[in-house]
Amino acid sequence: MDIKFKTLRIISVVFKVIAWIVAAFTIIGFLVMLIGGAAISQFGGRYGAPSMFGPLWGVGMAFYILLLGGIWFVSLLAGAELILVILAIEENTRSLKPPI
Repeated sequence: MDIKFKTLRIISVVFKVIAWIVAAFTIIGFLVMLIGGAAISQFGGRYGAPSMFGPLWGVGMAFYILLLGGIWFVSLLAGAELILVILAIEENTRSLKPPI
């Protein structure tokens, strides 16, 4: 039996690779913002004035990056799996067709 829709299978793999790249950059961004954002906020504002956001700004932004990255990761992975599910449904439907 020949494999149909090779391009959709390739797109599914590309989506999975992009999803894992997004996950890696999300973790890196989370850690950098968590450590760097909290450290930078300690220096205060310009000319010695107190910082407008405070030390919790860096921590809040770190968790915001984690939340958005997680949503992107799950969305891309779900899109890749959805393509594979649709292809599996098509293959199963085609296999039920009686021979001519």
